[in-house]
Amino acid sequence: MLTLKQCGISDLEAVVALNETVYEGLSDKTLLRHNTREMLASCLYEPNVTLGIWDGAVLVAAGIFYVPQTIEEDHVHDLNLPGAYKSGNQKLFLVRESYRGRGLQRRLIREIEKMAFDRGYNLLCTTCAPGNMYSIANFEKEGYTYAKTERKYGGMIRNLYFKVIR
Repeated sequence: MLTLKQCGISDLEAVVALNETVYEGLSDKTLLRHNTREMLASCLYEPNVTLGIWDGAVLVAAGIFYVPQTIEEDHVHDLNLPGAYKSGNQKLFLVRESYRGRGLQRRLIREIEKMAFDRGYNLLCTTCAPGNMYSIANFEKEGYTYAKTERKYGGMIRNLYFKVIR
């Protein structure tokens, strides 16, 4: 049975292992920024939240809500939207290959939206590699709007998406 839970620092090794497994399994490495152990650890502390889906003791999927700390990560500035928003990012989604196609990414997207809304956020942003058709489809099915394509994260080409949450 699959179980959803918020990950803590005690889950760092499982998160790092999932990140490495997913990254190494990609034939096109431009689809995913290679995340450092330090970055993943920072996502396990408030105000950031990492949600994991576990199959017993094995972390099979994870999604991160991230409160931007730099202009490069604060995508709301890239949107030029009218009005005031408290924004955060759907930062990273990882799903083990053998668990793909089961709706785990979409489940994590929805859970992060609920959690962010409960914390007072009303806008979520995310980036996807233009070739990451599965993530793009999942975000679009969940109501995210394409804003533009730009270079982010040291020159990687990314599509920017956003959603006003209510």
